[in-house]
Formats: sequence, structure tokens, C-alpha cells
Amino acid sequence: MDRRMEDRIAKLCAEFIAEKDPAKARELSAQLRNELHRFVETLRAKVVQYPIVDDRRTQSIPSPATLTTVGDSDKQ
Repeated sequence: MDRRMEDRIAKLCAEFIAEKDPAKARELSAQLRNELHRFVETLRAKVVQYPIVDDRRTQSIPSPATLTTVGDSDKQ
């Protein structure tokens, strides 16, 4: 991840928390929201390129036929 992006987000967080003027806080909030949106979109783009993600999702979800409820093994 781009370290500069993380640094900007951290700086905006600190400025937002320290800000006493409501108008300036709203402006910082909007800037922070935009930076966080860009950060999430960058992460999503990188995850899409990660080849193992699809394999893990399909392997980790059990099929409905293999699911049992508590006590089903006692009935047999």
C-alpha cells in the first residue's frame, strides 16, 4: 500500500480530532472520507489481482449437504 496515502489519512485523522471549529471539522471530515474511499478502492484493486482469493472462498464454504445441526448425529 502507498505509505504516503496512509500518512495522509493519519494526518487527516489527527487534524480532525484536534479541530474545534465545526466548519473546519466538516471540511476535514470530507477530505478524510475521500482519502479513505481512495484507500479502499486501491485495496480492492489489489485484491482482485491476488490469484488465491477465489480458490480460498470456494474451498472454505461448506456445501449445504455437508452441514448438520447439533444433535443430528444422535438421531442416527
